[in-house]
Amino acid sequence: MTTEKRIKKIECELDLLKEGLLERKPERFSPKDIVRAFFGALLIGVTFIFSSRLFDVAKQIQLDHFIAVVASTIIILIAEIYFIGWSRIKKEREKGRNVFEFTLKRLAVFYVVALLVASFYSYILGYNKVLSAMEFIRLIFLTAMPCAIGAAIADLLKKY
Repeated sequence: MTTEKRIKKIECELDLLKEGLLERKPERFSPKDIVRAFFGALLIGVTFIFSSRLFDVAKQIQLDHFIAVVASTIIILIAEIYFIGWSRIKKEREKGRNVFEFTLKRLAVFYVVALLVASFYSYILGYNKVLSAMEFIRLIFLTAMPCAIGAAIADLLKKY
C-alpha cells in the first residue's frame, strides 16, 4: 500500500470518528425514535398531570389562549427539531436532504405521541369523569405541551 493510500484511509477514518464522536448528528428517523419519544413524553408529562392548577386552567381557559397553547407547542417543537436536529446534519443537507421532510415527520410524530400520552394520563386518572368533554379535550392539549417538549428532547438529544 502506498503512502498516499494510507494517508487517504487515515483521513477517512478520522472523518468517521469526528462525525461519530464530535458532531453527534441525529440518525435517520426509526421506530426506536418513536419509542424514545414516548418515554420522554411519559417522563415529562407525569410531572404536570398531577397539578391541580392545570385542572383549573382546563376548566377556565378561553379559546384564544387555547389556540396560543397549541400554536406555541408547534413552534417550540419546530425550534427544537431545527436547532437540535437539522442544524447538525451538514453532510445530509449537502446531499439534498429536505428540511421540510425532516421537520414535518418529526413534528407529526412528536405531537401525536404527546397527545396520546396526555390522553392516557388524563383517562387513567379519571379526569374524563369530572370534566365535560370539551374541558377534557382542553386538558389533553394543555398536558400535551410539556409532553411534546419531552418527546422531542428525548429523541433529539439521544446521543448525549
